[in-house]
Amino acid sequence: MMVTIGIPFYNAGSTLMDAIKSVFAQTYNDWELILLDDGSSDDSLTIARSIEDPRVKILSDGDNKGLPYRLNQMAKLARGKYLARMDADDVMHPERIERQVDYMEQNQEVDVVGTAVYIIDENNDVQGWSALRPIDTDHRNVLTKSLMSHPSVLGHSEWFRNNPYDEIYVRSEDHELWVRTVGHSTFSRIEIPLLYYRRNSTMNLRNYLLTYKTDRKIYRNYGPSIIGKWKVRTLIAKSHLKGLIYRLLHLSGTDHLKWKKKLEAMPDKDRMAALSTLATVHRVELPINKETRA
Repeated sequence: MMVTIGIPFYNAGSTLMDAIKSVFAQTYNDWELILLDDGSSDDSLTIARSIEDPRVKILSDGDNKGLPYRLNQMAKLARGKYLARMDADDVMHPERIERQVDYMEQNQEVDVVGTAVYIIDENNDVQGWSALRPIDTDHRNVLTKSLMSHPSVLGHSEWFRNNPYDEIYVRSEDHELWVRTVGHSTFSRIEIPLLYYRRNSTMNLRNYLLTYKTDRKIYRNYGPSIIGKWKVRTLIAKSHLKGLIYRLLHLSGTDHLKWKKKLEAMPDKDRMAALSTLATVHRVELPINKETRA
């Protein structure tokens, strides 16, 4: 059964090739890859167009419409029974798609399944891992903590078409989607890392602050019916405080310490195994049209 893998990208020239390599490295071979350009101004689109394989579809309209729009576009275009997404700066473990498809086939009631993730930095060094435990789908927890690592999810393509992302929730489009759908959907997670999720060692302050701003919109719109208006006010106050702390850390040049503190440490043997697998993905040879690449 075909799986659609979708990678939206915007100015991802430094990482897109490795993301694509991780698709070709998959042990599951019945896939199509949709590469959606969101108006890149670097060489991302040239990189995408250099791939010469009938399973790869490249789409570009020249506009910058944002991630939620591209994710909905991806769901409409998907021909596979399942739709898997990832970001253009992440790398999939070679067994990701096979394991997630097997899980979905054995658990027919599940709509979407995520995975645990490795955390890598801009130098492809494995810094830690996260989400090595079952997800908590209690509505209150989903509101306050979100649900799972967004780039790791695979689900029924039809589910994504029936539950589109709301484009007004930029930077937290997944958080809003989980809050809106958890009452009538079934989510799960494979508790082993099957995605290398990239976090740069220095934060993008603008993105962090925009995420908090959008989360506050989610609290205001959904929170009163879930936790009550007084607890919503507390959540919003905490969000503003976190934003202030990040501003101060950024100004002092110590924002990387906050990033490190969030990581879950991993044993050396697991870290070395993760690095070895990542190196294997990096060695994958892609079917490149050299004339297009030039």
